[in-house]
Amino acid sequence: MWVAGIDGCRGGWVAFKVDLETQTTSVELVEIGALLRKRPPDLAYLAIDIPIGLLDGSRACDKAARKLLGRPRGSSVFPVPCRAAIRAANYDDATAVNKQQTGKKLSVWTWGIVPKIKEVDDAITPACQPWVYEVHPEVCFWALAGERPMAHRKKIEAGVDERLVLLRPVFPNIDSRLQYRPPGVGKDDLLDAAVAAWTAIRISSGEAQQVCKPECDSKGLMAGIWY
Repeated sequence: MWVAGIDGCRGGWVAFKVDLETQTTSVELVEIGALLRKRPPDLAYLAIDIPIGLLDGSRACDKAARKLLGRPRGSSVFPVPCRAAIRAANYDDATAVNKQQTGKKLSVWTWGIVPKIKEVDDAITPACQPWVYEVHPEVCFWALAGERPMAHRKKIEAGVDERLVLLRPVFPNIDSRLQYRPPGVGKDDLLDAAVAAWTAIRISSGEAQQVCKPECDSKGLMAGIWY
């Protein structure tokens, strides 16, 4: 059986896979929709860095994650669009409907990842949630660091080094995985997928926790962030 941490990237979706018996790791690009629609028989858990459960208003888990991380890392937890917004034809329509339903406009950055939010939302069902979990990498790193937020942004070398120090004891070959990552996968994407995989291992062992009590959306999906 294996678990995986999954992060969106320029090349699609990167999976950091861990064999639960041997603890060996592998990295590959995956089709997230196919994984969600047809679970491989040997897949135990997926931990995905993407919002799951879209509400017509603010999600309690996002507020809790921002509070937990504090400044400046809390800003990495962005306001999640409502479901109607991710189905809009363009940015102007999306931000208008999101403003109407949630009271907040969409940032251009959020609009840029709407296709990935929609890709998961189109494929996932409540039946997936016993084995598919939403994570936020900065919350996962906070937990891995003994409930301490990262000092540096993940896009700079100091941030990469800071996160590698935490991941090396968990995944001794993380430097090799980072060096030989697939095309279209940034350093930060690989590290985010790896720390999500660490959370997937914690889920399999019953150690994982949520930032707050989850909420149910109109599709029957539970909105909650795990670490």
